[in-house]
Amino acid sequence: MAGVSNRLTAGVFVLLLVLSTSTSFFLASDSEEQNTTTFNPDWVRFEVREGVYNEALGLLDEGLSPEHRAPVAVSTFGTFDERGLELLRPVPAELLEPRFDTLLLIVSNEMRLHDVRSELNNQPGLAVREFIAPSGLLVQGTPAGLQQAGEHPAVITAHAVPIGMFLHNDLMDIVLFEQGETALRGQLLRMDGWRDATGPLESVTFVDDTGTKIDQHLGEVAGQAFDDWRAWDTGRYEGTLKEVNLPMLLRQPSLMQLRPDPAFAAFNDQSRGHMKTGTMTTYFTTDLDGSGQIVGVADAGLDADHGDFGSRVVGSYDVIGDGSTADKHSGHGTHVSCTVLGDGFRGGYGGVAQAAELYFQAMENDNTGNFQSPSLNNLLNTAYNAGARTHTNSWGSSAESQQAKYNSETEDVDDRANYYDRYYNGVEGLTILFAAGNDGPNSGTVSPPATAKNIISVGNHKNRYSGAPDVMMSGSSRGPTEDGRIKPDLVAPGGYVRSCRAQEAGDTGTATWSSNYYLEYTGTSMATPNAAGAAVMVREYLEEIAQRPSPQGALVKALLVLGAQDIGSRDIPNKDEGWGRINLRNSLAPPGGQGIWVDDRSVMSGTGNSKSYAFNISKDNGLFKAVLTWSDERGSRFSSAQLVNDLDLEVTAPDGTVYLGNDFANGRSATGGTRDSVNNLEVVLIDSASTGTWTVKVKDAQHSGSKSQPYAIAVLGHGVNDLRPDPKVVPEDFAMNVAIPQVDDPVQLTTSFFNFGNVKANTFPVAFEVDGVEQTRKSIELGAGSSKVLLWAWTPASAGTTTLSFVIDPDDTMEEIREDNNRLDIQVNVTAPGVKLETATPVLTLASSEATTTSWNISLTNTALIPTNASMQTGDVLHVESGQTMPWYIGSTDSNFSMEGQASETIVVTLVHPAPPAPGTYRIDLLALDVDNGVDYPLEIDMVVPDLPEAAVEFDYQVVPVHPVNPTNMTVRFYNNGNAPIGYDLFLEAPSGWQAGFTNLGSEAGALSGSTGLINSEAHRAVGLVFTPPQVMTAAGAERVVKLTAVSQTEQQELTLFEIPIRVMTVRELSIDLETSLGTLRPDSSVTLRYSLEHKGNVDFNFTPSFELPSGWSTTSTLEVVELPWATSRNLLYSLEAGKNARSGEIKLHLDNGSNRFTWEGTLNVEILPEPTLTFVGLELQDGTAFGSPQGAGSHPSGEPLKFTWLLGNNAETVWSPSASLQLDPGLFGECTPVEPVAMGDVSPVVCNVLIAANMAPMSEPSFTVLLSDSGVERTTTVGLLVAPNEAVSWDIGSVPALTTGEGRQVTVEITNTGNTALQRQVVVEAPSKWEASVDGNDILDLAVGQSVLVRLNVRADTPGSESITVNLVQSTASEPSFSFSMTSVGEPMGTSSESGLDSGLAVVLLIGVLLLVLAPVAMTMLRGRSSAKTQQPVGALPVPTPARAHVAQPVLPVAVKPSQSTASAAPPMCWACRQPITTTMVGCPACGARYHADAIAGCTAASLESCANCGGPSNNFVNA
Repeated sequence: MAGVSNRLTAGVFVLLLVLSTSTSFFLASDSEEQNTTTFNPDWVRFEVREGVYNEALGLLDEGLSPEHRAPVAVSTFGTFDERGLELLRPVPAELLEPRFDTLLLIVSNEMRLHDVRSELNNQPGLAVREFIAPSGLLVQGTPAGLQQAGEHPAVITAHAVPIGMFLHNDLMDIVLFEQGETALRGQLLRMDGWRDATGPLESVTFVDDTGTKIDQHLGEVAGQAFDDWRAWDTGRYEGTLKEVNLPMLLRQPSLMQLRPDPAFAAFNDQSRGHMKTGTMTTYFTTDLDGSGQIVGVADAGLDADHGDFGSRVVGSYDVIGDGSTADKHSGHGTHVSCTVLGDGFRGGYGGVAQAAELYFQAMENDNTGNFQSPSLNNLLNTAYNAGARTHTNSWGSSAESQQAKYNSETEDVDDRANYYDRYYNGVEGLTILFAAGNDGPNSGTVSPPATAKNIISVGNHKNRYSGAPDVMMSGSSRGPTEDGRIKPDLVAPGGYVRSCRAQEAGDTGTATWSSNYYLEYTGTSMATPNAAGAAVMVREYLEEIAQRPSPQGALVKALLVLGAQDIGSRDIPNKDEGWGRINLRNSLAPPGGQGIWVDDRSVMSGTGNSKSYAFNISKDNGLFKAVLTWSDERGSRFSSAQLVNDLDLEVTAPDGTVYLGNDFANGRSATGGTRDSVNNLEVVLIDSASTGTWTVKVKDAQHSGSKSQPYAIAVLGHGVNDLRPDPKVVPEDFAMNVAIPQVDDPVQLTTSFFNFGNVKANTFPVAFEVDGVEQTRKSIELGAGSSKVLLWAWTPASAGTTTLSFVIDPDDTMEEIREDNNRLDIQVNVTAPGVKLETATPVLTLASSEATTTSWNISLTNTALIPTNASMQTGDVLHVESGQTMPWYIGSTDSNFSMEGQASETIVVTLVHPAPPAPGTYRIDLLALDVDNGVDYPLEIDMVVPDLPEAAVEFDYQVVPVHPVNPTNMTVRFYNNGNAPIGYDLFLEAPSGWQAGFTNLGSEAGALSGSTGLINSEAHRAVGLVFTPPQVMTAAGAERVVKLTAVSQTEQQELTLFEIPIRVMTVRELSIDLETSLGTLRPDSSVTLRYSLEHKGNVDFNFTPSFELPSGWSTTSTLEVVELPWATSRNLLYSLEAGKNARSGEIKLHLDNGSNRFTWEGTLNVEILPEPTLTFVGLELQDGTAFGSPQGAGSHPSGEPLKFTWLLGNNAETVWSPSASLQLDPGLFGECTPVEPVAMGDVSPVVCNVLIAANMAPMSEPSFTVLLSDSGVERTTTVGLLVAPNEAVSWDIGSVPALTTGEGRQVTVEITNTGNTALQRQVVVEAPSKWEASVDGNDILDLAVGQSVLVRLNVRADTPGSESITVNLVQSTASEPSFSFSMTSVGEPMGTSSESGLDSGLAVVLLIGVLLLVLAPVAMTMLRGRSSAKTQQPVGALPVPTPARAHVAQPVLPVAVKPSQSTASAAPPMCWACRQPITTTMVGCPACGARYHADAIAGCTAASLESCANCGGPSNNFVNA
């Protein structure tokens, strides 16, 4: 019921899909896209010469067996089974929603998974996308397609697939955080599409039986979900994530996975000796040096000019889009490439395959030094299409979270390796290598893509110094992978490897040794190219020596593992070294007489298939090793197990013991274990194999893939050998120099021998037998895969049938692969004497394509001793290759003869044919007839027509015009008028001083020679030529000749010379450069321009110069005619002047020479100067009084701030930002506030505060100037002031004594004249009721400016308490004309008494009188003493105290006067017209305060003025001052 329930659930999901509203991501397409594939999927039939390589011997059993899979699908997201989904990790609820275009099917064992996949893929509206081991299929399709898939009889259950499964685990971890989805926004991410058999898909398109269609392009999704997106490949997009609905994005049909942007990093010659590659270089007759092999290297960058690459770089391409292939940082790419194939030209540190060619793909961003991630699918496809069959990569994921995992990049790599190893599709195999990484020694640290199944993952061992090579480097990453596979596969020298140093590299600090051209690095980055070089040599061996075309990459991998040797103690396979370190000698030519046998042309097509191989081991206790590997169908990032097609290796010993692949203990095969269902590389290793028949079986244990699975197997042991010689006679190459031998006529026999073995056949005999009787022997030696021709002389002794035999190794002393191909028997008919036809030239070769006839001289001989009548007949002309009879005429000089015994006649046979005929052999059968005896004698004569070249050249000029300075390109039509497709080598010979080259022939443009490639007969090829003139100018009209030589690529080379006339064109070219730096100019300035003229033409010039100038500019120099002969240069000087209104603009210098005008253009930049205006706004006094003119009320108070305000304007189209400052006369103080910048039409206030010193003489006329300046522009205004009289005082009081009622006390107040005019005022004292206060002495003040006086006050209180005493200056205009202070009295209130005794008033008067008489002399003495102590204040006599209430007005002398700052009287104001003092009435300018005579004084009067001499204001505005 679980299955039924789940099917129902899936149906509900399908229904929801039908009813769901499409989003902006779900886009339909009106037009159907045509699918494109990288390669033609059709089968290609190989036409291979029989026996070139041994047949894949073995017994194929195509029987099928039941499958035994657990009914689950174990994904990285969770486990799907019949009950549902059990999650393996936390997932947000919104990401558990189903994706309605997918289902996860669990397939039962009732049908084979391979068959179920095939049926589902053929169903309309459906595709099988992923295999989730062991029994799951992830399918995608329309609602109807999914419903049909869920109802398939082999499907146990169908599960909806949560959308979270399509989000990478690392991103899922982020989403689980609070606001995690928000954190993804702005992150650089990758968007992957689905795959099919051809590779990544750009779009998904489904149409089911109901007509329902799903059609969406991933690029449209990327455009809506990503900012700054780019496409790395079909179905591969990168960008920063927008603010999108994540669940909605994950539901898009074209999206397979949203994942982090992959971060890659580089995994930074004793090597050849450790791997025994040097041994193998010359082991075979054909050197193993990489010749004929192209290696693809994807790495940082390449110093292609280093020297160690020679001319072997066939391509260097930028694959990430930064526009550079340079190796600017660590030089990693150059070091790696040289390790593979450098030849040591710069100093001896050569690579492994030193004759291989390099196809380089640059992945490093020059700006950052970081590796960027292109599409690996595209990376491998482009390298393969460029001819690379080995591809090495010394880099991998730098993310620790990806270690040991199977991800998108590993899928790409496995998919391409599987694709290119399907030999039955006509592809040629591709060996892919990746560095394991440098994150060891902890386990599980191999980084993708080195975790891929089908590549060679390489770790590194020590290359030099102590312990090398049997010491693993600690940093080498260790296996296994997350699903338990053995990684790395092999290890190679990677510690302290010396290789090429990129000359542009700027960051080589990590090198442990360096010289000018080489440096020493360590890492799996260095080990991988060493392994790649070994792989190249294995492939070269298979193709050139073993004669195995298109070997699988899996076979190269198998052979490397076959020869690998354990490091240290016996413990392979292990997580450190995998299957050991590479030993190429063991792989290709193992010592001790062991042999190797391989097969990479067999396939497994279904569960239960098997193929068995039997080997007769000929020696006891020898090593027996078998390696099976296959390029499996790609795994899935969604699956927890990656093996798709599970093959097993099984070896049975002669005694029946069975060894299973990868069942190891102590570094050798053991028994009793279980089969390996994880790895796609299996090994059986027997240390001591017994003699007898060993059976090696390859079994298809579980075929879960969609296609047949090719595999490669390599077996090593005694008696296991296809590395032996195998010479044989080639039957089809046997020939005789006569058609039918005659008795006693010498015959020459030709035989050919070919060594089909893979090693050289040392000297061996060949016997020639006639009818079983040996006639002679010859000895030869044959290299592997080579041929040799032997000629034999034979004279027939009798007529009839004779057997000729050629026997190789007649004594059977040579060990060969096969012994049944050593003998060739040929039966020949020998005729008796009669007539005979002979010619010295039975074969004529047509030498000219223009010849129309060919003739032979034929000798007709009567071989008998008696006369006879004889004749000769001619047959038809037969084209041997096609069997076609040609309708050509054959003529002869005579045909019937009467001949004496042994007489001869000469006949000329002539063939008339076209000019030229098609290539091939044209045969004429001649027949001599002995008419009398009825005997005939045939003779064949042949005309061999080779490829006959006939070259012709056409071009579109009688004389080709060429430029005297620049290269001239032209195209000629090169015709092949020969009789066959023929190529031609072309050579150019340029005139003296000139250069000529081809633009579209040769390896680089401009080469002097090149090849046309094959050109069909009567066809042509466009050939681009470039003619480069000498560095010295050539005169116009000069004529030269370029010679083009064509050499045909035929056996008989034909040379044809063509002449191409050229004539130098008339060129009128002039270079005008301004050497003067213009900068920014000011109006009213001038500039001198220095021009440099360079004549680049080849005719003389006479120029008339002229200028086009902006407004306000003029030329001050004379513009004379300029003479400039060709090939010369000259300087010109011209001066320009700018008026005050000069403007910026374009300047042009024209040089006219008849109808030719040469123009230099530039720009004059003129600074725009401000045009400031300054308008007075107002004057404000301290009390707020305001005036509209700077004169104010006519005079200006001193001692208080005066606020002047102007408005600053600007009439120019520029902003002016002036600073304001004051220039002040003595006695003035002030400053201006900062001024805001002012643009055209704007205004800004200018505020200045000025203070006139309080003691400045009244009526004096100081002035100040306001200065505004910025950028050399100034604006000023001057204001004249008239100082007003200013009465001002300051008050000061000493200590105030306390009073006792009824008693008087004295208080001293100091008064100072702080104004600028004399102070003459009366002092009056005010006291409260019942208090008395008066001035002690004179109450009239007369103080000069700055003087002080001490005024003594007599104070009496008749009532207690505190009261205020006020001192006033009568009619004073000062700001503080009065002063108050407080006093306190104590005691009883005072009243009038009537008691007896003296009247109290009289008593007081008498007491005072007595005191005055007694104390007067003493007081005078004290006053004099005080006057001496206070020298700066002259002291006057104090008045005699008067009785209380007495108010006697007496003049008061100043008792203390401070010195004045200026004792001189103020000078009268000056007239601004006549500059004389004004002592009479005057008027003033209200704008600036300037004064003038109001009355005519010495002829000067204001009435005669029209304007103010200071500010220019109108005189009718003057006011009285």
